[in-house]
Parts: sequence; C-alpha cells; structure tokens
Amino acid sequence: MTRNLPAAHSSSTMRSLKERQREERAALILAAAQEVFTERGYYDASIDEIAARAGIAKGTVYLHFASKEDLLVALVEQQIVGFLSFVDQIIGEPLTVRARVEQILLNVYTRMQEQRNQVLLELNNRIGLTKSVIEKRENLQAHITQAMQRITALLEEGQRSGELDSTVPTPLLVATFVTLVSPSGYELLLISGQISPAQLAAYVSRIFFPRLAAPSLQQA
Repeated sequence: MTRNLPAAHSSSTMRSLKERQREERAALILAAAQEVFTERGYYDASIDEIAARAGIAKGTVYLHFASKEDLLVALVEQQIVGFLSFVDQIIGEPLTVRARVEQILLNVYTRMQEQRNQVLLELNNRIGLTKSVIEKRENLQAHITQAMQRITALLEEGQRSGELDSTVPTPLLVATFVTLVSPSGYELLLISGQISPAQLAAYVSRIFFPRLAAPSLQQA
C-alpha cells in the first residue's frame, strides 16, 4: 500500500494542476468576454472575437462555456457573488445602517465610474441580459434573491432603529434602493468626473435618509 502512495499523490497533484489551469483559462475567457460585451453589446459580440481577444481557439471557449448566453450568465453570477461577499462584510460592521448603506452605494458607484460590468442589481441591462435569461437560470435567481434578502434585512434594521421611516412599506424602500443604484441617472456624471463616487453616495444617502442632516460621506 505504501508503494502506491507516491503514484496516488502524483495523480492528485496532476488533477489539481489541471483544475487550476482550467480555472485560469475560464477566468481569461470571462475577462475577454466582459471586454467584448462592453464594447459591442451582447447581441453584436461573437465567440470568435472573444476567443481572439483571449488568445485561444474558438473550440476552447466552448469547452468551458456552451454558448454566448452561458458566458454572460457566468459574468453576471461572478459579479453578484462578489457583491454578496461585500454586502456580508459591510452588514457585519459595527456601523449605523446609514453608514453601511453609504458603503454599499460607494462600492456600486465606484464600479460604475470604472465601468466594471456596470450595476449588479439592475442585472446588466446594458449588455443585454433579459428577464427571460434570468428566469431560466435557477442559480442566478438564487443569487439575486440572496442579494435582495441582504438589502431587505439591512433596511428593516434601519426602520427598527429609527434611521428609516417605519411607516413606509419595506418592499417600497427596497425598490427605491434598487433605483438608487441604477446607472441610468448617474453614469455620465461619474464617468465625466462631474461628481465623485463618494460625493454621489453621500448625496443619495441624504435623499434616502431625510431625517438626518449631513451625510457621513460628505467630506470624502
């Protein structure tokens, strides 16, 4: 049995190496797809161009992603998972609800300014992700549901603490928050440099938390 251990260890090492190489190649493909989708839009993007941008064969792309739609969904899922991780970290901070909401807004607006996949909670309408695609992907729906649950819990905490108006239905507060992270009204302001992500987060917070005077990020 002991003589078989080196072979088993070698086989395990080889599998780990192959898995790591596969993950790295998938990440390379996703990075190229993000660039092409952003530049051309989802419908005008092609697997050929994505493969060329990644420096690999078209067939290699299909080894990792069965279709262009799978590529798009993987990008959005990657973004939502990252957002969930950030929100979980912020929610656990010993800060006021307002301060935590401002940190979430700041994160979203910074990404918007840098044009990194645009905004999570609007589900990347800019690059063509439709509701029909979402409805077909249970794992994506689950991630979106988790994101909304996190935001709902945070806003409910704000209502209990008196930072938010408890007479306003929580679903309405959540819907308003989603609207506040929409790129449609702010994207040009941020990209043109007319306002910084920190300033925007502070001003939007002032709208969302009208009971408090000065926003905590005003001087940022």
